[in-house]
Amino acid sequence: MPLSLPCRYYRVYTDLDVPSVEANFQFVERDLPLPVDQTALVLVDVWSTHYIDSWLARAKAVTEARIVPILESAREIDMTIIHAPSPPVADRYADAPELTRPEHTGPDWPPADFRGIYRRGPYAEFGRNQEPILPPTYKRYETELCIAESVKPLEGEHVIHTGPQMHDLLAEKQILHLIYVGFATNWCVIGRDYGILAMNERGYNIILVRDATTGIEFHDTIDTLNATAMTIREIETKQGWSTTTDGFINAVKNTA
Repeated sequence: MPLSLPCRYYRVYTDLDVPSVEANFQFVERDLPLPVDQTALVLVDVWSTHYIDSWLARAKAVTEARIVPILESAREIDMTIIHAPSPPVADRYADAPELTRPEHTGPDWPPADFRGIYRRGPYAEFGRNQEPILPPTYKRYETELCIAESVKPLEGEHVIHTGPQMHDLLAEKQILHLIYVGFATNWCVIGRDYGILAMNERGYNIILVRDATTGIEFHDTIDTLNATAMTIREIETKQGWSTTTDGFINAVKNTA
């Protein structure tokens, strides 16, 4: 019996007899019949710590109130569970896969000192200011950063390091539908090579649990959480669907 999951997307079109103006855009809601054996729950960067204290407090609350119940429900129906905690953390749970790099016939380009936003050497004037908080943060992460205790992988659950590795796993298991939870909505959930943008490009059906995530806010959005809300809306518009924790849990109950 498939998982009948209530989902929505945002429609930036109108019917032919309706004026094509933004005020007439709206959500489209539908129950998706997801075969459980073709569906995976993907937990992105559900970490134990972070350098942004205010965000970490919010993420911990979301983890306990939303992600833990979702994970428990997914386990009840033997849904494929994929933990995607970024390569350095994944290394503690599973050996990194060997990746073949393309051969270079000439020097790497751009030059090493030019790459990234914190440029160095002769390119320093094009880079952002060095942040003094980063070196001690990275040092602390070496020992403190791990998957949150309440969502630690169980035996048989998958821990992946990269998008290509996840794609290979999904192809092997013939999975088409990816249900995303985790953090941060506007950083890693969309931006990792196993995140929503990349996996949407690979052709998978994307479903974000919109109340089981939170983004990194700005000083002028922290009171409204608009950065999170707008990222979710962009996903609902361009990359896939969204659902809710209650929608997922109720769908599992009706399937069991």
